[in-house]
Amino acid sequence: MESIEEEIAMVRNLFGEDCTQREGHPRELWIRLPFSFELEITLPAGYFEESHPHLFVRSAPNAPLAGSFAAILHQRMRETIPLGTPMLALLVSLAQDLARELEEGYHEERESLAARENDAVAALSQENDRREREAIPIWSGTVVVDRRSRFVAHLAPVGSVEEVKQVIATLRADRHLSDAAHPTIWAYRFKDDRGVLHSDFDDDGETGAAVKMAFLLDQLKVEGYVVVVTRWFGGILLGPDRFKHIMGVTKDILLTIPEREKSKSQPQRRRD
Repeated sequence: MESIEEEIAMVRNLFGEDCTQREGHPRELWIRLPFSFELEITLPAGYFEESHPHLFVRSAPNAPLAGSFAAILHQRMRETIPLGTPMLALLVSLAQDLARELEEGYHEERESLAARENDAVAALSQENDRREREAIPIWSGTVVVDRRSRFVAHLAPVGSVEEVKQVIATLRADRHLSDAAHPTIWAYRFKDDRGVLHSDFDDDGETGAAVKMAFLLDQLKVEGYVVVVTRWFGGILLGPDRFKHIMGVTKDILLTIPEREKSKSQPQRRRD
């Protein structure tokens, strides 16, 4: 018992305020370590000839680190400190070194995580920039009003069905158009890379409207464009006049194509 007391006194003197002993617990030490670790060391019967000290992590930066610290320290203690010799000083040094290692690894991981997050943000920003650069321009024509119903046509260059879908999705996502009775009545014509002509149309609930728009595209020999008409219902039935307005706004915006194709600039979409 005297040799253990001497070893404890030596360790307390060696590590100073970082090593304390609770009153009434002569075989127990509390060790304050780097990175907010605190270790409780208890010397069991049979120490040091037959048993290693019992270890308990009293505090740690977080639960996962507490578990890692305890597991690694137990392993290193049994691998590097043989039975049969006083081991407290070496054990405390092992614990200090391990705490510093875990602190360094923790900060490196946080820095690595921050770097990965920054890279992800930068990549997202670049992707958004790319999408903006590659975004299909959409032009909107003049709004026509008849008995509180409103009609407006939109025009966009397209070269694939996917681009048509992109234009339709963009218009449907526009809060200015979302309350329309028929936000996307559309028709398109384009040739693919092999010179094959593609065309289609959709009424969006305004039965018979889109086929008339498709006919107009064909008559004007329009290729490489989708035309979309948005109609807001004003509460008064217009009868056949609604088709007159749909065809009118469609034709008006299609007739702007030659001028647009002369322009090298990327026009901004105009909302009326």
